[in-house]
Amino acid sequence: MHSGNGTGATSRPQPEAVGHEVPGERPLFSAGTYELLALLIATIGTLGVCNNLLVLVLYYKFKRLRTPTNLFLVNISLSDLLVSVCGVSLTFMSCLRSRWVWDAAGCVWDGFSNSLFGGCRRSRPSDPYQMSTDKFKF
Repeated sequence: MHSGNGTGATSRPQPEAVGHEVPGERPLFSAGTYELLALLIATIGTLGVCNNLLVLVLYYKFKRLRTPTNLFLVNISLSDLLVSVCGVSLTFMSCLRSRWVWDAAGCVWDGFSNSLFGGCRRSRPSDPYQMSTDKFKF
């Protein structure tokens, strides 16, 4: 859009430099709350990665664990591992910066990956013990 002054300048605002605070944007929580959230999310992510890797390694190492029921549990463990790696990392970095630091594509990827990898977790029965002791009924 032409400004009308003959200089060729536009009246469109210039994009903000990456890494700068957007004027008028305030964090939702205090800095201490974001630090606590970052610690909590890092703990959940670390435990998720360690525990799910342990399940996968034990399943691979011991042949007697290779049953159809345990294969289903390995599938759940793999999906939880992917959520722990892909979903937690974006949220953790945002908590450290007290705001969402990614662009729109990062927001879409965060929602998509959590829905895709977490979908397996929603499809499992609510009681894993019952699933492992009952026969499949058709």
